Amino acid sequence: MGVFLNYLFFGFVLAFLIDYLCNKFKEHPGWDKVPKWGWDARIIFILLWPIGLFLFIKTLIDQK
Repeated sequence: MGVFLNYLFFGFVLAFLIDYLCNKFKEHPGWDKVPKWGWDARIIFILLWPIGLFLFIKTLIDQK
């Protein structure tokens, strides 16, 4: 049970960081192509954060 709670906690932390980045850079011209970050995306990300983290980093790198 402890491993599962750690997994969820890490997902919450990463979701918070993505929320922070979305709010901080929402006025940046390159951020227009990033899809909206809603509650459904947050919940899916918290459950599947390794895949979500990979896609976020890949998208961030591909924007340059």
